[in-house]
Amino acid sequence: MLFERGRTAVDCCVPNAQEQNYLTLHLAIEQRTDMLNIAIIPGTSRPQALNPQVVAWAKDQLAGREDVRAEVVDFGEFNLPLLDEVIPAGANMYQNDHTKAWGAKLNEFDAFIFVTPEYNHSISGSLKNALDFVAAEFNHKVAGIVNYGADKGVRAAEHLRHILANYKLAVVRDQASFSLFTDFADGVFTPTEVSAAPFASMVADIVSWGEALKSVREASAEVQAA
Repeated sequence: MLFERGRTAVDCCVPNAQEQNYLTLHLAIEQRTDMLNIAIIPGTSRPQALNPQVVAWAKDQLAGREDVRAEVVDFGEFNLPLLDEVIPAGANMYQNDHTKAWGAKLNEFDAFIFVTPEYNHSISGSLKNALDFVAAEFNHKVAGIVNYGADKGVRAAEHLRHILANYKLAVVRDQASFSLFTDFADGVFTPTEVSAAPFASMVADIVSWGEALKSVREASAEVQAA
């Protein structure tokens, strides 16, 4: 702390207004850096789907938390065609600009929440296609799943777990599952308390696992750099 003329030794232990502003700003930056960055990924590109309502609900649940920063990341905004990369994604040798942009965006995040409907006992083809473009961007990170469908979308969620495991992406156990019959009314998402309840414990695990996995990624980066 700066020692200014006219300030006693006791005074120098107390920050002046300028120093206090600096400390406040520095603390805010540290807090923001320590927040877990979560991408909420819509699970379908289907027009007029129910998905945006469930995505918005998930984002609202995170809005009041001080330990996470959530952003909706829609693969539909990256104009991804049917998979057109010649080299498999695991090689991390992307050739196309749309792939590079999609991968760069995913790389910003520590964690992911996938909001998926169930189509024919699985996830949507558009989500699977988007996932096939990338690989390393998911490594040693954490994910949660919010699913919905006629049978609450549980088969889509289980299939998605198998897919995400191949990315070294840790998926927490709890998931929020919603029924088209009891959690929607006249096309409007109206989640019941019992269906929505697991979301809180899912996020709690995402945060704790996400913080732990940061050190795993740091160690992995050090090994690669050596």
